[in-house]
Amino acid sequence: MRQTNNLNWNEGVSIVVPTFQRPEGIKIALESLMTQKVDGRLVEIVVADNDPAGSAESTVKSYMANSPFDIKYVHVPNPGVSNARNGALEETRGRFIIFLDDDMEALDGWVQSLISTSLKFKAGIVFGPAVAKMPDPNDPRNPYMEPYFSRIAKKEDEGLMTETLGTGGCLLDLNLCDMPNPPFDTSLNETGGEDDILFDHLKMGGTKVAWSPAAKAWEIVPANRATPEYIQKRNFAFGQGPTHIHANRGWRGAPGVIRFMITGAIQTCLFAPVYFFLKLVGHPAYVAYLAKTARGVGKVFWADSLSPKLYGAAILKKPDPQPAE
Repeated sequence: MRQTNNLNWNEGVSIVVPTFQRPEGIKIALESLMTQKVDGRLVEIVVADNDPAGSAESTVKSYMANSPFDIKYVHVPNPGVSNARNGALEETRGRFIIFLDDDMEALDGWVQSLISTSLKFKAGIVFGPAVAKMPDPNDPRNPYMEPYFSRIAKKEDEGLMTETLGTGGCLLDLNLCDMPNPPFDTSLNETGGEDDILFDHLKMGGTKVAWSPAAKAWEIVPANRATPEYIQKRNFAFGQGPTHIHANRGWRGAPGVIRFMITGAIQTCLFAPVYFFLKLVGHPAYVAYLAKTARGVGKVFWADSLSPKLYGAAILKKPDPQPAE
């Protein structure tokens, strides 16, 4: 049953789902939103299709007729993770913006838990746990890879914290956030880290951050990412994050840049020998130390020119060439 018009979008909820050439992923994400329960608020789902070909349009529109919430399809043809999120935000109407990636599956109570935590603690940013679901349950490396795909705060109970995680599984209360324009830095379209910059900007402006352990979601890891090569690349980029955040602050961030570069050098010296030893003896824990080493190296070599390109045009799938006649 559709929502009534007696409610106000000033207290509404906009669920943003960026998608990029993941036909199965967007189905799982949308299916998980169909059963969400939100009391006393208008809710909309805004899907930003970042594929230049608009490949997700038919899938998204197939959910519109039977959805309990309004669904809006937005084509953002210029590939880039920041472009997709910015394009979706331009179309949202709600006070509460909640992000679900197209490789995630929201569990029951996800939306309501994020909102409740935000209101309870007057937090403009709220994160919930995203737990990795690996593609091969029998891979002995899973226990060592899962933590590097999951996004779980160090804090166990609900409440305020200083830590920030990724955008997927995150809520922003626009009444409590002084958003920059554009919200996500488009210079980071292909490398990522745009969410780190946004969260740092909001925190520096006084926005509170909270953790909502009941707002659970799955992070569905595709097979092509559950590899040592991707683990290394992804964690090098993660390692660059904190140094890059401080560098983005200008001169006032210089002490932080120096501190993280020193920390990264120490981590590299500690973890690299363990990685090489475990790899040599064939112990599956080597992937964890590969990730730790890559993060350490990333803290040292944080320049934009060294950032791996993981999103947008850098990974755009080209159509298969047609055979010559």
